[in-house]
Amino acid sequence: MPEMTRKLSFIPLTIQVKFALYNAVSKALIFLAFFTLLPVLVERIVYEHIDKRLLARSERVLLTVRKGSIADIVREQDCSFESYNILKEEFVAIYPLTDIRRLDEGPIIRNEHWEIEGEKLQHRIIKRPFVYDNQLYELNIGEGTGSIDELKQTIQRFMLVLMLSVIMISLFIDLGFVRLLLRPLNRIIRRKLQPVPSPTSFDFSPVNSSTTEFNQLDKRINEMMHKLRDTFEMEKQFITNVSHELQTPISVIQNRIENILVEGNVSEDVMIRLSDSQRTLNRMSRIIRALLLISKIENEQYAKPDKVNLLELLDEVIEETEVQREERKIKLEKFFYADESFSPCNRALLFTMLMNLVNNAIKYNKPEGYIRITTQKSGTGFTIEITDSGIGMDPQEIGGIFDRFKRLNTSTAEGYGLGLPIVKTIAQFHAIEIDVESAPGKGTSFKLHFPSTDQN
Repeated sequence: MPEMTRKLSFIPLTIQVKFALYNAVSKALIFLAFFTLLPVLVERIVYEHIDKRLLARSERVLLTVRKGSIADIVREQDCSFESYNILKEEFVAIYPLTDIRRLDEGPIIRNEHWEIEGEKLQHRIIKRPFVYDNQLYELNIGEGTGSIDELKQTIQRFMLVLMLSVIMISLFIDLGFVRLLLRPLNRIIRRKLQPVPSPTSFDFSPVNSSTTEFNQLDKRINEMMHKLRDTFEMEKQFITNVSHELQTPISVIQNRIENILVEGNVSEDVMIRLSDSQRTLNRMSRIIRALLLISKIENEQYAKPDKVNLLELLDEVIEETEVQREERKIKLEKFFYADESFSPCNRALLFTMLMNLVNNAIKYNKPEGYIRITTQKSGTGFTIEITDSGIGMDPQEIGGIFDRFKRLNTSTAEGYGLGLPIVKTIAQFHAIEIDVESAPGKGTSFKLHFPSTDQN
């Protein structure tokens, strides 16, 4: 459960969802503050109104007392007067006082529990001392406060419902508004920021928007991609020219050396040096062809017109490498559990990719080792796994095996460090994913995950 919570916390959110959530949270905080403060404000306002009413009522009662309207009642045996309504929410009481200092204190208004007929009720009470007929009395007028608590609870319930309703409504409104506002940005992302095979296939059509920032963004992306496309075209032309310029003199020198070797008019020592030079020229020629192949694939100068049966292609590679395997007594094991046709593709490039992998499995294998080739369905695609019993490598080294001119083992076999980069380039060209597993002394496994024909 903690792991699931940790994964959910890293789920990426779109900018429109973040905007909407921000607005909803900010509104919720404002409502929460208002929800907390409103009862206090209501209570204060209500008390102010009650206090004004109590002062006004006390003035009227005192005016009545001065006129002598309740003089006979006050002069009864207990010298007091009490009157309250049927609900006991309001009352008027007059009691004699003995402390003359109360005259200096003036009216006092506060909340008290007042007992009426044995029942204690919360009241807001005004206490006013006064003198009548040379006798000190205190006037008590009270109003019940139970309705204030009910009012606060009613307001709190109303505010809670209102807060939740406003937050939910504003969340949907904000989502719709932000989605409408960011529609040009989403078009820019779909049309301009999605992966493209090369700058030549980039969509340069403008994305119209009423927002200045989005128009500027679209304009700058187009300008940047124009520069990349021009650089891309220059690079393709440069590689083509350089390859031609390098291959031509190499071919001329190779022909001359071959002619000299055929004529045989030189000493044995010179013949040996010429043979070494010819091998060097051959090596340079292969490197140039390999680099040119990678460049052409990356620049999408190859078409994908073919539909290939992958098992038949594997059989051709196996047959092609039979001599090398027999020389090192390496056993080949085939476990073809499924068949698959792959399209669109370039058959020659796929053959080169599989050939390089099998050649690597032969070169870096142990004498009398084995190579296992397995095919099987995997989800909606197809997987080819090529496993060897060779020298293997550290898992930390796997990340660099597709770098150009990088060879992790220089003592086992000859190579230029371009076989696996070619494999990676061809795989990317066909949307094929590669997984590599290896361990020192335990061999290496390459898994090629082919997408389904519909996805490719």
